[in-house]
Amino acid sequence: MTDAAVLGRPTEKEHPPVTTDARTTILLAAERLFAERGVEFVSLRQIGERAGQRNNSAVQYHFGTKEGLIRALYDLRLVPLQEERGRLLAAHERPSLPDLADAYVTPLADLVIGSRGGSAYARFIDRYLGRGRDFEPFDDRHSHSSQEVRRLMAAHLAGVPDDVREERLRLVQVMVTRSLADLEQRLEDGNADATEAHLTVEVLLRAVVDVLSASRETPTC
Repeated sequence: MTDAAVLGRPTEKEHPPVTTDARTTILLAAERLFAERGVEFVSLRQIGERAGQRNNSAVQYHFGTKEGLIRALYDLRLVPLQEERGRLLAAHERPSLPDLADAYVTPLADLVIGSRGGSAYARFIDRYLGRGRDFEPFDDRHSHSSQEVRRLMAAHLAGVPDDVREERLRLVQVMVTRSLADLEQRLEDGNADATEAHLTVEVLLRAVVDVLSASRETPTC
């Protein structure tokens, strides 16, 4: 069996075009601006302008506040990702590390590849977490499956010292987010095709398993 078969090669899943109603147009404009500049450096007015809204209060009308807008963006992107992670987990009675890597990586990888560079979500999350923040879900729908994947990964590392285990889990999060954000940019710029994108994800899946299954000894400097 090939590595791709073992680890769960992402499918050539086409994500259907998002409808272009005013609310969704604003969300996609916000996603891209947040990815480019960072959440704290983007105003509601700038989001409205990027979305082509002539009414300066259009964003406030639809979402109220920036927090309300981010929550709606999580609903748009994270809820389907969490549902897919849950489906992948449910396919295994006792998920192995490759199964867990697949459940963690593949839903977001499918979004990135399926959008063919049209999404900026991975770059938004990468920039957001890259400033030293912890992910802060608004409710359980935004995180329940990811939390379960993390719990099961930690269970596989039961014999690893606590500090090493937490560092490995943190490294997996950073590695996955950064790698898929980079892939998203490459696809948008035309610097990767579908074959290269799938190779990136296969290597990433293997790297996640390797990080989690490394020696249980505490590293020495």
